[in-house]
Amino acid sequence: MTTHDERDQTMDDWLRAHDEATRTAEPAPVWDPKTGAWVETLPAPQQPGEPERRPWLRPAIAGGVVGAIVAAIVAIPVAKWAADDQPRAVEQRVAERLPTDRGDGGSSIVDIAARARPWVVNINVGSSQETLFGDVQVSGTGSGVILRSDGHIVTNAHVVDGAGAIEVTLASGDKLPAKVVGSDEETDVAVVKVEREDLPAAAVGSVKDLEVGQTAIAIGSPLGLEQSVTAGIISALGRRVDRADQTPLFDMIQTDAPVTQGNSGGALIDAGGAVVGINSAIAASPDVGAEGIAFAIPIDVAGAVAEELINSGRATHPWLGITGGNITPEAAREFGVEQGAFIREVVAGGPADKAGLRPNDIVASFAGEDIETMDDLVVAIREHRVGEAVELVVVRDGRRLTLRATLGDKPSNL
Repeated sequence: MTTHDERDQTMDDWLRAHDEATRTAEPAPVWDPKTGAWVETLPAPQQPGEPERRPWLRPAIAGGVVGAIVAAIVAIPVAKWAADDQPRAVEQRVAERLPTDRGDGGSSIVDIAARARPWVVNINVGSSQETLFGDVQVSGTGSGVILRSDGHIVTNAHVVDGAGAIEVTLASGDKLPAKVVGSDEETDVAVVKVEREDLPAAAVGSVKDLEVGQTAIAIGSPLGLEQSVTAGIISALGRRVDRADQTPLFDMIQTDAPVTQGNSGGALIDAGGAVVGINSAIAASPDVGAEGIAFAIPIDVAGAVAEELINSGRATHPWLGITGGNITPEAAREFGVEQGAFIREVVAGGPADKAGLRPNDIVASFAGEDIETMDDLVVAIREHRVGEAVELVVVRDGRRLTLRATLGDKPSNL
């Protein structure tokens, strides 16, 4: 049986070995809550003449040692201990509570927010609304992302809808008047411009690089609280968001990063510090209100539409000229297919009509991309340009046909 003296000797030997290993090993970064950054070590104040303190011991002291508790003196909320009583590194516990994606993008949320906040602006909008008592001046607030250093800012179309006067507040606090360059209700994208030439333009990423579970950071002005930063994850990709009396928004990014009124038009940023989406909508229930689910327009879409608005004042929308929906199980059995987009109507004189598509055709492939649903077909069409010729594979009466269509510009009345 091991005596107390032997156990104390074993403990001293272990501590000396650990101290030697600590001096020679490369220190792991830890989270400093005072500075809000990752640092090599957390400095501990030491009084003159005070004996040298031992560093916090990361590994657990094994071998059945009972009653020896190694405490970490760190200004951070009470740590959660593992079921096996092994203390975990402070930065690991913080990472579990608030993701930082250091391995994914190489930066913490603090670093990313510091770089990205100068790109995001607050947008105050004044407009006139008709009421029973006459015209009433109302104001609203939203957010925007600086797309170009020459003053072009991308936001949501619904943020500037009906705007009379627009004021943009930069991260520096400067307030500048702005004007609407162009707005596109179908994609909910708009561009406003301020007269400045030295603005910090956003680093732009792509939805194609996103993965579900990745860190998502939202920056905007919720309820008018400028330069607010919230964090969550990418919850899903390719979502459809239905809007009352308007075309649905397709291929949206879903996130649980807290977003509310005023965040619209602000930035959704990935773990690498690039803008990947423009925050646009939240899911809400009439019973419980906001559900903690938000949606952002992929920057691939918002950026392309913004460029068109800047260059010509309007956005074009590639158009096939069909209506339809998803195939039902009954239709699948009847037509001998498992998936595809069912064509219900073909617009006379439209691109589909000219290409030879007919009602009851099932689109199985578009430009080499398999089509499972009508939403898939809509998204695939939007990835191309007006005037571009594409190849379609359709199923008709059990036969697969290859047709070629030239995409048109969607009429404004549709």
